[in-house]
Formats: sequence, C-alpha cells, structure tokens
Amino acid sequence: MSEIKIGIPLHGKMAARAFHQPSFRQRLTEGGFKPLYFLSPTYFRAFDFDPKQYFELQVEQYDAQYQKHFLLQQLRTLRRFVVVTETTDLRFRELIEGKLFDATLLGMAAQMTYVSLVRHIPGMGNLLAWFESQFYATHAHDRFFKEYEMQCVLTPGMGNYNFWNEGNFALEAQRMRIPAFAAITNYDNIVNMGYRAFEPTCLGVWSEHMADEVIKLHRYPAKRLEVIGPVQYDRYTQPLQISREEFLRSIHLDPSQKTIFFAGGVNINHYFEIYRLFVEGKERIWKDGFNFIVRPQPHAKLLDSPGWRIIEKLFTQSGVYVSNPGSIDAIGDRTQELRLDLGLDDGVDELHCLLRYSDVLINNFSTMGLEAAICDLPTIHIGYDAYTFGVRFGVTTGFQRRMTHNRKPMRLKASKVAKSEKDLLEYIGQYLSDRNLDSEARYEYAVSECGELDGHAASRLMTMIKSHL
Repeated sequence: MSEIKIGIPLHGKMAARAFHQPSFRQRLTEGGFKPLYFLSPTYFRAFDFDPKQYFELQVEQYDAQYQKHFLLQQLRTLRRFVVVTETTDLRFRELIEGKLFDATLLGMAAQMTYVSLVRHIPGMGNLLAWFESQFYATHAHDRFFKEYEMQCVLTPGMGNYNFWNEGNFALEAQRMRIPAFAAITNYDNIVNMGYRAFEPTCLGVWSEHMADEVIKLHRYPAKRLEVIGPVQYDRYTQPLQISREEFLRSIHLDPSQKTIFFAGGVNINHYFEIYRLFVEGKERIWKDGFNFIVRPQPHAKLLDSPGWRIIEKLFTQSGVYVSNPGSIDAIGDRTQELRLDLGLDDGVDELHCLLRYSDVLINNFSTMGLEAAICDLPTIHIGYDAYTFGVRFGVTTGFQRRMTHNRKPMRLKASKVAKSEKDLLEYIGQYLSDRNLDSEARYEYAVSECGELDGHAASRLMTMIKSHL
C-alpha cells in the first residue's frame, strides 16, 4: 500500500511539541503516513528543511486578510466568547480591561452590552463560523494540496482562538474535498479557546470528560469524535535514559538533597516573591537544605521583560538552576528554543526528568500541574498574590483560581492550594516529608483528564484517521 500523504500545519509551541516530536513522526511512518509539514515562518525560516516535506504556512496572507476586514475581526472576537464558561467570562473582562484607556465610555458600554447579549444566543457559534467560512474564504495552500496530492489534513484544535491559521488551512482542504482531522493539544482548549471554526471529519479528544465538554459546549456531533488520549504526553510513559543522581549532577545539583521545582507563569512579580522566599529566606523552607529549580513560562510577556533578565541573574548567582525552555542568547538568537519546540535534538528530556526526579512542584495553576500529576509529582499551587499594585487582572492568582478547568474538584483534590505564605511553608514540609501523599488522587486526576495513559495516544490517532479515509 502506498503512503498516505497527510498535511500538518504547525504554528504554535504546543502544536509543534505534540506533532513534530521524534516519537510522533515515527508513529506516522509506522502507520503508513508521509507527513508534509507546513511550519509558521518563525520555524520555517530558522532552519534548512527538506523542501519536499516542509513548506511555509502562509501566516502572512492570513494576517493581512484579518487586518483588512474589520467584520472578520469582530466575528473571531465573538467566536471566542460564545462558549459560555467561567473562563470565557474572565477572558471577556480581561478584554474590556485592556481597552479601557483607548475607547470612549459609551463605546465600551455598547460593546459590553452587544457581546454579552450575542454570546448567549443558542446556535450563535455555528452561525458565526459559517459566516466566516463563506465570506472570508482563503486559498493560500490550494496549489500545495493539488501538487502534492494530499489525501488528508491533521490540525491541532478546530480553528478556535489561537488556532486561526490551522483553521484556515483545514477549511481550504475541506473546500477541495480533502478530509480534515483534528486533535486537541491542551486540556483547557475546549473551555478556554472559544468556538470552533470548522467541523473535522473526526476529532480526537483526550478523555470521556473532554468528549462530554465538546458535545455540550461546541454542539459537536458525538459520531464525529473519538477518545484517543493526549499525544504529547506519550513521552511520559517512556523510561528515562538517565538516573536521578546522574541528572542532578549534570545540572550541578546535590543528589543527596530534596529538590523543589518552581514552574511559573507570565507574572514577573511571582518570580521576585519566589526569590525572596526560596533564596533569601531558604532556611525557613527545609532545615536540611534543598536543591531549587526554576522554569519560566516560555512566553514573550515574561521573557522579553527587563524584570526577567534581572531575576534570572539573581537566581543563577545564588546557585539556583534555571531550566529555561525559551532561552534567548545575548544577540537575540532563539535557535535553541526553536530546536526544542520541534524536537530536532536527541538527548535527555529535561522536563520529564524534572517531573520525575523532583520532590515537589510549586505552580500557578498551569498545565504543568497536570503533567506533574501524570508523573506522580506532588504539586502546590500558589493561591495568593504577594504583590498586586499595578498588576493587570489577567495575570493575578485570583484570575487563575476562578477559571473553569482550575476549579475541578479532582484537580483541587490532587494538589494543594496555598492561600498564604504560611500555607505554602506547611504544605512544602508535608510533601518533602512524604512524597507519596495524595498519590492516588493525582492518578485519578490524570486519568480523568487524559483517559488512558499507556503511551499509545499517537497510535490511536493514526488508527482513527485511517478508519475514516
């Protein structure tokens, strides 16, 4: 049987780290597929790829169309909010906050009233998606579909918020009668990223719980979805190639000590508070001393800020290991970050090692909390803000705590939420004394979000696609 040519558009980090990892590419080959990757300009122009297998995703054409049409901008804004959850309510308020100083009072009141009314009308999501696809059709990749005789397409997401480029790509394929499949790449996509732009031939979701969410919130037909698991987390079922002692020594830490791992968000204030507590006041944390690891969120809001450069230097000078997946060198070169996103280098999976070999994770309600549960790492979420002056609502702990996916009982049961510095110190002591505390709850939470954690999600995705061709 000849290879099945499958087009895969990759624009963001999450998609790249799911669909371009070596293990996923291997599963594609084993499943009889020949992937044709369409990479965003940032990735495509950074390296020399095989011109027969890699192409540039025409993001600039899509952006130009978006900037040209005011109505298209409004349609996409509305699509983000017609999925009515606590999270999208918060995101709507964040949008209003961001425009307060640029719009008139009357204009803001009109927009708030209009969006609030429209987002609650039944069937509005379908109408908006149909209107956008009919009146703002694109044809940026038609030539590639024909020339390379593409037989199907696989996209992350369904053209919802932050997946617009992939959504346009899928719609172009569907107009040429090419089946377009989709797989969800993050646990909050259904409740947080707005209404879909297209209906895939079949949608791969993580779990029964996620299937229920997409049917309810997106009016998605049950016959067009399958539970496959999270593709990007297959790696966490693989054995590590390096021992705990070897790994910690390789990053100049002491294997005889407990290891505390902090994975932060985009709020720079949290990093200064963590420095004050875990470096300047470290004798209060654990009397026998400890290794401390900081991993910043690889987002421009954080890494491009002057404050990050200062705090990163303070951490490293104090002997803290900074595991920076978004590192940029002195001349602004992002090559290493992009290589990591695309899985171009062999070697130690540092994040997997950190999740397996640390003793406790300090987090701010990010996806890392789920990854920690998969790896059975105790997690404490910081549920308070030490500094709030001048901080926008969207980066506060209060905002994070109120989001739909962060209020799930299983998630809260699987971790601890420190509502004060006293709580944080107490919970750290509990977990460092007994790493197995809450282990069963972590497992139940991981399974509830991810379904089967057997390392075969990618294989199930391949089977799903072939069964519908």
